Amino acid sequence: MDDTIKLYQKHTMTLNIHFFSYFIAVIFLTMSHSSSAELEIISWQDLAPEYDGSMGLDDVPWGERVRPEMNEKIVRIPGFIVPLDFEQRQSVTRFLLVPYFGACIHEPPPPPNQTIYAEFEPGYNLESFWQPFWIEGKIFVNRVEEDLATALYTLSAEKIELYDY
Repeated sequence: MDDTIKLYQKHTMTLNIHFFSYFIAVIFLTMSHSSSAELEIISWQDLAPEYDGSMGLDDVPWGERVRPEMNEKIVRIPGFIVPLDFEQRQSVTRFLLVPYFGACIHEPPPPPNQTIYAEFEPGYNLESFWQPFWIEGKIFVNRVEEDLATALYTLSAEKIELYDY
């Protein structure tokens, strides 16, 4: 009888170890799937509602219209960095993200719904203004007015990496 109890205990312990390993694997897969499922690669067209040629019932110009469903999404978007505090620091922590090179500096700024105000707390050492970047983070529908341009979106940037052609 003692052998039966010992065999039962050994079998139970083996099952518990397998169940625990399975449980940990399921949690890990669920967490990794949900975090990757949240990230959405977007384009600049995704930030503006479809243009219908009219001013609309509320007389808000197309460049001032936003897509409320974009609020609080985790996104990845390509663009050019226009630093807002480059001269005061070694690295850029606040910047405008724009869809084309030279916006706000050499050319007029894009419409407000095509401009993103971004913050990157660790800071980024910007070596070139003409280099495009991928920016990842949480986007918010939020108006920010800076001297260079007005942005209708803000981005809490979590990652900045070079855009490879």
